[in-house]
Amino acid sequence: MEIELENILKTSITKLNICINEGCINNSSVYQTEENKLLFVKDNSKPGSDKMFNGELEGLKAICSTNTISAPYPIATGCTNSGHHFIVMDYWKMSSLNKKCSSELGSQLADMHMFNLQETQPRINKFGFHVETCCGFLPQNNTWTDDWITFYTENRLEYQIRLLQSNPGNNLKKKKIIENYWPQLKHIIPKFFEGIEVKPSLLHGDLWPGNTAQSNSKPVIFDPATFYGHHEYDIASISLFGGIILEEVMLT
Repeated sequence: MEIELENILKTSITKLNICINEGCINNSSVYQTEENKLLFVKDNSKPGSDKMFNGELEGLKAICSTNTISAPYPIATGCTNSGHHFIVMDYWKMSSLNKKCSSELGSQLADMHMFNLQETQPRINKFGFHVETCCGFLPQNNTWTDDWITFYTENRLEYQIRLLQSNPGNNLKKKKIIENYWPQLKHIIPKFFEGIEVKPSLLHGDLWPGNTAQSNSKPVIFDPATFYGHHEYDIASISLFGGIILEEVMLT
């Protein structure tokens, strides 16, 4: 790993013995360059890791480019000779959000959602993203689509339904439930958006308390599955886990 990192970064590095609260998917390490810059590296050898890390890199770039909310800046992705894919980004010492930072996070997230909509004509006028992103290892179909209802129905819900149907581990009962109820739900989805004009907002895409923190008394988001969509998608995502900023974000 060190050799590949040094080749990409064009500098010598040293692995540091820093305790990290790792997630359930990737290995994590902290390195220091000869210029004393700290780097955070995640690696994984499972199939699909290259797409996962490439999507994360492009998502973090997009989030950082808005200058609305803090996120670790991504530096590079790569692969070792042994087949370990990795992503390199700035290392920030993080801790759990306090009440003040939670409130700030809600406000800054709203600013990020509005960033694409500040002009009369949005910078991005379709729904999707230029690369595939992942929620964990679950790929997200980000094919550009003209309207939100079609994108949400086909690229988000139906795409995941098809993944479920193709899973050989699903028993017959689960498959029957999917086959019976999905067509009914698909038919009524447009009713949920009647009278609403949805414009594309830049989203985190996998927002939950485990992907938020604070660093230097500022809120931080990370591990995104970024795409352009309805801003309430992020609200719904974090609500699944109890919500930490829901009241503030609702103001958007």
